[in-house]
Amino acid sequence: MTDEQLLTEARRLGGIIAANPVVQAYQDLARQLELDVAARQLLEQFEQGMEALAVMEATGQPIALADKQQMQSLQQSVALHPLLKKLIAAQTQYMQLMRQVQEAINAGINGGPAITLQPGDAAGDASGPLQAGARNPAGRPGAPSRLIIPG
Repeated sequence: MTDEQLLTEARRLGGIIAANPVVQAYQDLARQLELDVAARQLLEQFEQGMEALAVMEATGQPIALADKQQMQSLQQSVALHPLLKKLIAAQTQYMQLMRQVQEAINAGINGGPAITLQPGDAAGDASGPLQAGARNPAGRPGAPSRLIIPG
């Protein structure tokens, strides 16, 4: 297989991934976030606060109780915001799907079983295991992180 053929297949795989309902839902919610100024500001405020706390922690600076309480309040606001709550759950599903895709690619590279994608294979099942991990802003208890907005 030539480099050009490989890149053609990669683009085809990208198209299959883009057609997946999990990816489409995530992209739709990301577009909704772009239009929701209040949600974007809340998320930015939360991310900035988390970065500031991480810097304090990394440099050994004490974190004031008021700062911790403010971050807890922001985290709760993010977790309860309807759009952000949906976006966070969608991001968790998206990241799980991408991890599974990467594992399948790695298996193929390392001589694992061949995987042949058929037109319906990439659709996924929204009621399946991809929903299981959606728990909080980072998809894991008590550890919020930066949202990755698909572009």
